[in-house]
Amino acid sequence: MEKKVLFSGETASQDFDFSSAEVLELLKRKPIEFIGTATSDFQADPFTYDEDGKPLITNDWEYELHKNLEGKESGIQIQQIREELPNFFTHKQLYVKRSLEIGQNMFRFSLDFGRLCPKEGSFNRALMAEYVKVLAHIKAHGQEPMLTIYHWPMPCFLIKTANDGAIETGGWENPEVIKHFRFYVESVVNYLADETEIRRALVEESFDKKFCDKIIAGGLVQYFISVNEPESVLLPGYLAGVFPPYKKWRMDLIMKVLNRLVEAHDITFHAIKDSLWKMGNPSPKVGVAHAWPYFDGMLGDFAHSLINKGIANRFERNGEHTDFLAMQYYFRMSVPNFTRNNKLYGEHPKFSDIYPKGILENLKKMSAQYPKKEVFISEFGFSETNDQMRPYLSMETVRYIVEAVKQGIPIKGILLWSMVNNMEWAWGMQQRFGLFDEHQLKVPLQYSDPGSIQGWEAWHAVANAVTKPSPETLKHLQNCYVTAKNQFDNTLVPKSQAS
Repeated sequence: MEKKVLFSGETASQDFDFSSAEVLELLKRKPIEFIGTATSDFQADPFTYDEDGKPLITNDWEYELHKNLEGKESGIQIQQIREELPNFFTHKQLYVKRSLEIGQNMFRFSLDFGRLCPKEGSFNRALMAEYVKVLAHIKAHGQEPMLTIYHWPMPCFLIKTANDGAIETGGWENPEVIKHFRFYVESVVNYLADETEIRRALVEESFDKKFCDKIIAGGLVQYFISVNEPESVLLPGYLAGVFPPYKKWRMDLIMKVLNRLVEAHDITFHAIKDSLWKMGNPSPKVGVAHAWPYFDGMLGDFAHSLINKGIANRFERNGEHTDFLAMQYYFRMSVPNFTRNNKLYGEHPKFSDIYPKGILENLKKMSAQYPKKEVFISEFGFSETNDQMRPYLSMETVRYIVEAVKQGIPIKGILLWSMVNNMEWAWGMQQRFGLFDEHQLKVPLQYSDPGSIQGWEAWHAVANAVTKPSPETLKHLQNCYVTAKNQFDNTLVPKSQAS
């Protein structure tokens, strides 16, 4: 019996070959310098604790998670279990080691505004030292960190709550938010530029003088994201009402908050540029990470211009307010969406259909807005419990990224979300974007049986092919691609319909 087609337009393993001479020659020129995974501080370590082991509630997302764990009404929509939450800081060396084991040379994570500034005018220097230690371990393992300055949580002292405990006013609505954000950013960059503080943190982590000298000379971080997905602060927070401050259809506040996010980026950009030169860092680079769905349908171009292009232009302006472009791509949105036929929907309840080719179309649009400007794909990924379709979808997305490079788009790096399952905001630990569970980092890599493939194996093959292009690494990638496509097809087709 012929297999039922459930996913239109995705037969790439039959018409694309990673092992072709054309792809080999393209990748030998090393156009893609970095490949890695991304996470954020809150998601990878949802709670911080005081000396007595009591959870600290310093930001709005910790506030909501604490209510969830106590069984109270919360913006976290699914009941979480404390023991299942990840502990990135406890296991940071395992994270970084596994990143290296799967061939990555970039590791993206974030600082936290609320945790570093838990009270007005205070800066948690001890916690900043812990962040520095993470950065140092990344560098010590031969990888380049990408550091996000703002990845959504806001300090509790900036929010206002009602009598019932619900968030009434969000942090970005606070009239003094820019003053406090400036204090936060300047405290961070001044710390990163302080040789004495950096040396003290590295010595505490038992790094030798030679390594310390190298870090001081070259700087801990070269690549910064100032604001992660301003679109996801605005639309889920003030339109859909599923992120703090949980307001629906507040179009009157969206522009106000957007203006403040742009100002926050500008503060970050100039602070990094001005301060980190002191540290000897020759060229710190700053960008904004934009969430760009691929819009199609009758109103697709309008939606793209209003949301993707419109918000990006507020930050980019003439192109001189960032050093690189950063795009985060997860799904297609048809506007209007009349049918679900011949579309693949993943497990995330708020995502539209998965469409790998959309990343190529978006890259062409982004590059056309700002020609010749380097682009990071700073996130893409797939939530899947069983890890059966993720291997193919990951490599299929990379296939279109390779096509973008072929068309002359300067792709600087590719980051998958995420290496380890983490706290996926309102949907908790139930959304599984990771290549591993945290407990799997403690054991050696477990390879699949012949004829099957795991997400990490596919990503490892991609990483090796990109960083060490050769006939052998590209042949291995192609073999993984074919295996993954077969596994993908068999997953989509009910066994009773398979021939």
